[in-house]
Amino acid sequence: MKLVTDLSEISLIAKTPHGKIPYYGKIRTVSADDIAMYCNKEKFDNLCRLGCPNYAKKWSCPPYSPIYNNFADGFQNLCIVLLGLNLDELEYIKQDYLKIKAANSMLKSRVDKVLRSCMDVDEKYISTGSCRLCRVCRKKTGESCAHLTMRTFSFEALGINVSEMVKEVFELDLLWYKRGVLPKYTCVVAGLLTNECFPDQRLVSKLIKLPV
Repeated sequence: MKLVTDLSEISLIAKTPHGKIPYYGKIRTVSADDIAMYCNKEKFDNLCRLGCPNYAKKWSCPPYSPIYNNFADGFQNLCIVLLGLNLDELEYIKQDYLKIKAANSMLKSRVDKVLRSCMDVDEKYISTGSCRLCRVCRKKTGESCAHLTMRTFSFEALGINVSEMVKEVFELDLLWYKRGVLPKYTCVVAGLLTNECFPDQRLVSKLIKLPV
């Protein structure tokens, strides 16, 4: 895999009613074409069909989401952003499932805000989940998408095996919550398709400047 840039871990802070919570960011820019090796759209569409309540109910989800190869066409680089949080930082939350839910909500909102604010008119943003521009997706009301040029797709919706990609790019295993077993940490992953050679500094600057 062609690694364009490689930034070390960034230490970040989020302020909550219970105090300041440390979390971290990792950013790598890779060749956009190289990520196609992790794409298996048929497999991940089928997994969504079998296990996700959003399947066929959102315009940003399978079977309506494009395949990564087509979505990334014309872009040289993919800047991958991972935000992570060690769950022992949330000791004030007693239920394990709620720790995961609170951590992912905080991380998703932060990476979404940064990447949307960084995205130029000739770039594309790959989100951490289904598009959240509308409170209720118009697919559920039988209408056309309200934001055709702004809606986002997740790596999974594009057919990417995120676990394998993260393992290769960051040398990190994604951990999942299992009933009764709280993982050591949780992560969210998003991306920016661009033709800029060094987009990392833009993203780092935005992450550091996020309101605590």
